[in-house]
Amino acid sequence: MPLSEQRGDGAAIAVDLVNSWDEYDRPPELLDLRWLRRWLEWHGFTRLAEQAGEEDVERARALRGRLAAAFDAADPDEAVEILNGVVAELGTPPRLERAGRGWLLRAWPEEDEAGLDAAVARGALGLLEAIRDLGWARFGRCAGAPCRCVFVDRSRNRSRRFCCAMCSDRIAQAAYRRRKRATSSA
Repeated sequence: MPLSEQRGDGAAIAVDLVNSWDEYDRPPELLDLRWLRRWLEWHGFTRLAEQAGEEDVERARALRGRLAAAFDAADPDEAVEILNGVVAELGTPPRLERAGRGWLLRAWPEEDEAGLDAAVARGALGLLEAIRDLGWARFGRCAGAPCRCVFVDRSRNRSRRFCCAMCSDRIAQAAYRRRKRATSSA
């Protein structure tokens, strides 16, 4: 599964971590030390990427499961409860900081203090912001079986069904081949 296009976006950080388990890949477990470092680097956690070790891989797998539970929750209240639990455990009280010429509301710990937890806290907070701004109904799992990757639907018409263009194309091609076979046998 390729990493998202939104580098450093809170929800994208979480989505990419959850998608490190992909039924379509063989083996489906993508999260190893190399992948973890690439994910951290991609989302701007350069120091964390350099410092990541094997012990962080198991921690990332455990946190991935907690974030994935928000996508599989029965309702928005359950998803928010799960994510609030992650933020309460890993996050820090919100504070306003300078970010270039603007401001940034920060609710995750410093990388040096928390390590991997800082990245995951930022991702969990990003998912909470997505629920607030877009609604939990925009959280989805890929309809391109056997893929089980997650996504946050940011489309205008709320029509996203696939995690990426590759899955969408794969399903469209399979449907085309089925139609072609049906018309040729008739």
